[in-house]
Amino acid sequence: MATFFDLCATGLFVAAAGLFLYRLQYEDPPLTPYLVSIAACALGNWTGNEGSASAGTIILVAVGFLLVHLASQAFEDDEQA
Repeated sequence: MATFFDLCATGLFVAAAGLFLYRLQYEDPPLTPYLVSIAACALGNWTGNEGSASAGTIILVAVGFLLVHLASQAFEDDEQA
């Protein structure tokens, strides 16, 4: 981990993978939002490391908001009650 962007992207990747595995225990979550967040982590890391710190930061912040949105969604069992 050489840069700040490496650290942030790795942390967001771990959060996305952990959230997906947690949701997988209780329901069958769609894979697409998690793949988008992981791809955006890679894009934000690459953009930040290539010299565009503001664009990399914006992308990684957007990934953080996406993960918060995914974490705040109710489980399928909660919606049926």
